[in-house]
Amino acid sequence: MKTVLLIGTFDTKGNEYQYLREKIERERIRPLLMDVSCKRFPTAFSSDISCKEVAQAANSDFASVSQLERVPAQKVMTEGAIKLSEELFRQGKFDGILALGGSNGSAIACAVMQRFPIGMPKIMVSTMASGDVRGYVGYKDIVMFNPVGDISINRVTRRIFLNAARAMAGMLKGEKLHEEERKTQVAVTVFGVVQPCAEHAKKLLEEKGFEVILFHTSGTGGMALEDLVKQREIDAVLDISTTELADEVVGGVLSAGPHRMEAAGDMGIPQVIVPGAIDLINFKTPDTVPQKWEGRVFYRHTPYITLMRTSPEESASLGRLFANKINQAKGETVVLIPTQGFSAYDSPDGPKAISLQGGPAPRPWFWPEADRAFYQALKENLDHSKIRYHELSMHVNEAGFAERAVRELEAMLHKKKDRE
Repeated sequence: MKTVLLIGTFDTKGNEYQYLREKIERERIRPLLMDVSCKRFPTAFSSDISCKEVAQAANSDFASVSQLERVPAQKVMTEGAIKLSEELFRQGKFDGILALGGSNGSAIACAVMQRFPIGMPKIMVSTMASGDVRGYVGYKDIVMFNPVGDISINRVTRRIFLNAARAMAGMLKGEKLHEEERKTQVAVTVFGVVQPCAEHAKKLLEEKGFEVILFHTSGTGGMALEDLVKQREIDAVLDISTTELADEVVGGVLSAGPHRMEAAGDMGIPQVIVPGAIDLINFKTPDTVPQKWEGRVFYRHTPYITLMRTSPEESASLGRLFANKINQAKGETVVLIPTQGFSAYDSPDGPKAISLQGGPAPRPWFWPEADRAFYQALKENLDHSKIRYHELSMHVNEAGFAERAVRELEAMLHKKKDRE
């Protein structure tokens, strides 16, 4: 029998979890209840893992936790819940996670869910589900149910809670995915301004019999890529869009964190790295751009996305960062530089740049000196004894560039297969 871990604040949601437990059991799924309440409460509702045990797992005691303010109490209970759930999972004690909650319960339960592999069922019924859920979901496959009303028992929410229970049961009891043959899976990164390159590379790879998974490098996409590589779900990486590192270095809104572009090297899998879209930094509306950059070169990608051109100094800094990361790779790595432009905008034929206020820009977006500063810094700091580096007199979106990238990756994969 499959088991689902139910994580909740039973001090305020005991009746709701009792209802959920009954519905889960009716689906012939075993519920395992973990109480992450932050306050003392009188209740007849029982849990399998008490709030006292959760607090103890975080090297605290519940009496002390119950006296804390909401945020520090939440931090302790989250730490304890993560430790206990990870140990239970290692012991094979549950197969999926389901939770109900407001902002506090959702924060704790989702922090736990984010620790578990992509593909393991995770459902969060949350009052926060109708807003921006990135903080709760992160880059994991957490399903968010909007309860419409608050987390309480009534004829509307009963149906929603029942749907969540049935959805979890369906995920746990559903037919397992059986693949006749596990194809080599290649991760390809993509962003709108390098999409022609990524789409052509994808087509070529699929024609050669590879399975391709595209990652949109909008922050969470890069995080998901790194995580799946660590889970050994990815056999090779064609990293066409590395723009998230530009946002990380300069301060844009689409950073994937400081460890982007490290997992493939750590795992020793073949990778081709391209400085796709690193000529731009992503912001939201113009008012979100820090005032210190008011005199820079911009472009309005959409009404909600404002792009800023990287400078030669920022580009050189990026080049050194790329070299440092790439030099750590344990497997074969090829760097390809499209010297005629890093994105659709990075071209003499690209769109006209503007100032932050929407008037004429101080210079064109196409800035060969900035691109050159990047790849000269990269080349000067790269370990050429182990990394293959090629400058190609092409634009990143030329068909020939994608074709060269695919050839390089395919050659590394064949070599790896021959060694095995």
